[in-house]
Amino acid sequence: MLVHIWDDTLAALGRWPIDRQYHAALIHVMAEYGAKALIFDLEFVEPHPQDAKVVEAAKAAKNVYFAFGFSSPILSPQGKFFSEKMEAKLLPEYEAAAKGIGFVNAWPDVDGKRRRVMPMIDFLNKRYYQLSFRVLLDILQVRQDQVVFKPGRYLELARNLRIPLDESSCFLINYAGLWQSTFRHYSYVDILSSYGSILSNEKPILDLNQLRDKICIVGLTAQGTHDTSPNPLETVYPGMGHYANILNTVLRQDFIRRLDRQSNLLILIFIAFCTAWVSFYKNPQHSFVYTLAILTIFTMVVINCFVHAGIWVDLFYPVVVILGVYGAGTLVRIIREIQKRELMENELKIASQIQQSFLPAVLPVQKGIEVAVFMKPAKTIGGDLYTFVTLTDKKIGVMIGDVSGKGTPAALFMGKVVSEFKFSARERMDPSEVLTQLNDSMACESTGGLFVTLTYAIFDLENKTMTLSNAGHLPVVVASPSDLLKNQQSAQKASDARRDDEGVAIATSRRSNLPVRQAGNADEAFSADCKLLTSEGGMPIGVMEGTVFANTQRPIRAGECYAFYSDGISEARDQKKKEYGIEQLQQVLVRHSAKSAQVILNEVIQSIGHFTGKAEQHDDMTLIIVRIFSE
Repeated sequence: MLVHIWDDTLAALGRWPIDRQYHAALIHVMAEYGAKALIFDLEFVEPHPQDAKVVEAAKAAKNVYFAFGFSSPILSPQGKFFSEKMEAKLLPEYEAAAKGIGFVNAWPDVDGKRRRVMPMIDFLNKRYYQLSFRVLLDILQVRQDQVVFKPGRYLELARNLRIPLDESSCFLINYAGLWQSTFRHYSYVDILSSYGSILSNEKPILDLNQLRDKICIVGLTAQGTHDTSPNPLETVYPGMGHYANILNTVLRQDFIRRLDRQSNLLILIFIAFCTAWVSFYKNPQHSFVYTLAILTIFTMVVINCFVHAGIWVDLFYPVVVILGVYGAGTLVRIIREIQKRELMENELKIASQIQQSFLPAVLPVQKGIEVAVFMKPAKTIGGDLYTFVTLTDKKIGVMIGDVSGKGTPAALFMGKVVSEFKFSARERMDPSEVLTQLNDSMACESTGGLFVTLTYAIFDLENKTMTLSNAGHLPVVVASPSDLLKNQQSAQKASDARRDDEGVAIATSRRSNLPVRQAGNADEAFSADCKLLTSEGGMPIGVMEGTVFANTQRPIRAGECYAFYSDGISEARDQKKKEYGIEQLQQVLVRHSAKSAQVILNEVIQSIGHFTGKAEQHDDMTLIIVRIFSE
């Protein structure tokens, strides 16, 4: 039981230090009511006028233990503690009157908490025991010469009582619980008052018979006192509570056994190996789950070992190792991914250069026609394609296409399509025959499910005609000189008026779907000033072998402007996901169709850039402007 010198005691008996005659009275009361031991966690190092009463009471009681302290104990290489000086030396008369004396030096861990205690210290070739251990020797009736001490292993007080020690020869305290919820607590002044009430035949505050056969520890616990230190359970814990827990741990033999350094090291290596294996050789998702599982399982095992078996396995360093190894593994993965990405980017740059080699290096130069081209892939490599075929000095072919899919497969397929197209186009003057032969060639081979939409047009400047065949690609936009004059008079009227010159409407789908069109002639008028030109059929290249493609032919006039484009142009999006649309492309062509091909192209690209703003480009963009002019 714990006897507190709390604020109520100081209020009743005077400020600290209280008169020692009260200690003499307490010793007398404890002896009269049969306390097994009375331990003073107080220092009696300076003489006091009432010392004689205390000494006399202690001699008569024969159950009193007093405390003292050493100066800076040191652990020797042999695993023994020793000191060269007593810092708080007990008065000689107290030592002579006591049943036993013991030191109260603390041995806090690096975090300042008290988890362990030095069981003994050698001083001037004599062994002194910690205060609680000195009491235990008497309670267990063990002579000091019977104690067996194995440094760093155990302290044997009897054949059936071996107290485990850690590697530094310290005893590990197994705290029974929080301060207020463990042991019995009594007020110093209440005990004295109760005894006085009994002498006066009055009802006492306490039943002093509860003191019988109890180990009583007297200590200072008043607010603002210095005798407190943290333990693993509480940040403020009175000193006498530590001694009570030492007694409780030994008497109940509820010991804590800490694994030795070698065992903890083996566990640490095993944990590090397991974590390294899952961190470096499993995919990121699995490595995170496995690492979390290792951490959780290990923590639960450590807690269960401590709670149920009293085995203290190091937790801090293994947790640090688990987190550190996992962090290192994650960092290595990141570095590897960066290296892979850099390598991939370099390969993509090379692939982009190879892809560009399939496209025309220079624009064709022919009398009566001028050409301008813009191409911007959404990524490093793209699936758009175009080329020009000079058939005669008066005849030129223009091809534009868009491969399904993205990335490297689309780029490889694009290169194959361009090569096959050039081979077919050089031998044939008919666009439909070129597309038919190209489709049969691509469809009969395995293309990994890829196909390409494509438009091929031949401009015959000698006969003043343009022949076009379409394989599922977007229609060509045509603007003529008469359209330009009308637009100059009323730009709004030109953009709103829509009609079909030939009376045939054509519906086109998005690039990702096959085109759907009404059967009929090739021309569809968007307005009085601009037309959309395509042809019948329109099955993409590479979908089905044996597909037949049709031609459409129309006369060409000086001043006409033709726009070939991929869906990255018409479907360019702003930040609100709104699409640019063919209508705006037509309006720009009509407004600027009297200008050169390069200027018209620049105006279209500028218009698209103004429309999209800061929105990210989501598809490849290709635009070809062909302008007819008089020789």
